[in-house]
Amino acid sequence: MRKLLLAAAILACTCGLAQAQIEPRYAKELAVNAPGSGDQLLPRYAGSFILAQTRKDFDELVLPLGPTVGASYASDPDKKLRYSKTRTVEGRLTRTVYVVPEGRSTLEVVRNYTGELEAKGARTLFECSKAACGEEFYKLHGVPRALKPEGSAYSRERRALAANVLEYVDPGQDQRLWVGQWDREGGEVYVSIYAATQTGGSMGDISAALKGRVLVMLDVLETKAMQKNLAFVSAEQIGGALGKDGRVALYGIYFDFDKAGLKPESDKQLAEMAALLKSNTGLKVFIVGHTDNKGTLAYNLDLSQRRADAVARALSTRYGIAADRLASKGVGPLSPLAPNDTEDGQEKNRRVELVKQ
Repeated sequence: MRKLLLAAAILACTCGLAQAQIEPRYAKELAVNAPGSGDQLLPRYAGSFILAQTRKDFDELVLPLGPTVGASYASDPDKKLRYSKTRTVEGRLTRTVYVVPEGRSTLEVVRNYTGELEAKGARTLFECSKAACGEEFYKLHGVPRALKPEGSAYSRERRALAANVLEYVDPGQDQRLWVGQWDREGGEVYVSIYAATQTGGSMGDISAALKGRVLVMLDVLETKAMQKNLAFVSAEQIGGALGKDGRVALYGIYFDFDKAGLKPESDKQLAEMAALLKSNTGLKVFIVGHTDNKGTLAYNLDLSQRRADAVARALSTRYGIAADRLASKGVGPLSPLAPNDTEDGQEKNRRVELVKQ
């Protein structure tokens, strides 16, 4: 009998260990960053990985400025779950979900973020924790905002994890929200940080992989991006400027910092440039890359040349514009439109120009 009891005890322990193990395919996704993702304005909490990320050049973000009221299960319209106070802001919105290293608390993680922001001059608009955020806060703030990226870039496992990160939390025990505003030269940045610990759930291997992990949903909205959208130039406007001035400055062509690869946000402006060239088959242009004066002259001349080459190559290979109609040249900081001693001036100088040959 004693041997049977011992065997049963060993079996129970073995089963418990098996249940605690994470399915390797999910563990793998939690230990690498999402394809095409990156940190936005803020360094991540040390050891974190980006589970999912979405970026929109122009969108709105509802910022909670008070706890939730009402309840999601109530049929009475007056009891509908909602924020007691909000502010809606517009601009470039990046939403990122981070998986924090095991053994960390939401308090530690949020304090690290807010300390970084406050050092930059950010001010708190609203913050709450645990039950003080309001009844069923996570159902209004966490669940509807969970990222569900589609497409082949994200594996099936990563999509499943991203869709369930904030579905199961204990709001009375461990959730925190911080909302703040950071005034930068030329525009405001609004930041919302929501952190909660996953308690598991009924999703099998998915729940087992997430259980006990602190997850952070970081929203960063830059109002300055709205101003950039207004700089979009249509094919008709490009043609008019070339006819009048022989040149046109374009700010809808985007590159990563210190890189020459075109970002997807450039496609809209590239399409308008191509539309003009296709409708005017005899038109030949110089594509001229410009930079601010940060860095050495040699470096900026090279960077601006590579960027101009990238634009010409995209117009030729992706839009079918004959290469002999496009001549690319980088002039670095040699032809500024504004002084380089302010951030606004530097941004105005970073541009691509079309010049009529």
